[in-house]
Amino acid sequence: MPTSSSESTAPVATFIFQGTVRKIKSSTLKDIPVDDKTLVVTVDNVIEAPKSLAKLGGNEITVQLIGNQKASLGETAIFHASGWIFGDSVAVQGISKEPVQATHAALLTRGGDPTQYRRDRVVRKRFDDAETCVSGTIEMVKLPEESTPRRRAARAATEPVETGPVSEHNPHWREAVIAIDKTHKGTTDKNRLVIRFPSSTDVRWYKAPKFTPGQQGYFMLQKTKVSETVPSKASKKAAKAAGAAGLALEATPEAAEVYTALHPEDFQSYSEPGGIKRIIDLSSEESEG
Repeated sequence: MPTSSSESTAPVATFIFQGTVRKIKSSTLKDIPVDDKTLVVTVDNVIEAPKSLAKLGGNEITVQLIGNQKASLGETAIFHASGWIFGDSVAVQGISKEPVQATHAALLTRGGDPTQYRRDRVVRKRFDDAETCVSGTIEMVKLPEESTPRRRAARAATEPVETGPVSEHNPHWREAVIAIDKTHKGTTDKNRLVIRFPSSTDVRWYKAPKFTPGQQGYFMLQKTKVSETVPSKASKKAAKAAGAAGLALEATPEAAEVYTALHPEDFQSYSEPGGIKRIIDLSSEESEG
């Protein structure tokens, strides 16, 4: 029985390939319904792909077109897709497609590793979107100030006690202090930066980089708002008047803006080739050119 890898969120193209439509209203898998957007497509050329899809060249797969897209029998196109169902064959969601043109010639004949091309594109986008990119060494890892036992004890007499269940997706935030060797994007007048990362291995957080003292490498950092529960002014006054350390009062959620590196490609050790280092080198060449 095929297993689905679909997510509730909108799919993102992770598999780019040149393909030829062989059948319409047909599938290479038995257990999925078909309509006029369900295609059997031969993968003629894998352009970018995750490891699970990188070796599909020459195979027939199922493509389920999304939205108002249409296809014709025998049509050859560049498909932008995402993994969907894996079983005896493979089905992908066709997010978009474009006709093959002369401008695609270099793309289709470049050779190389399609998984590396995909990684380069992901890292480049992360670099372009990053607030700053630095290289350096993790000096220390600590609890955020508001989470330390002393801070919690100091807050207990005047701040509300959180009630209700703890989320199973609690990130268990930690802070890492980076001693900066060099800044590759953005500007900072500091020689150290503090970044916040989830120490949780929950499914929501397990791919995020986990930092330990002594780690050296490249860090692509985003400014992220992290929700924290802090007392409102009314709560503080009420707690002081009540004089009860354990009094449960209404709290006001606020968001602290901190540096984070939450994507698996946001950190790369010095010893690892390609990735962030390659993008930094390419960016330097582009700026010099």
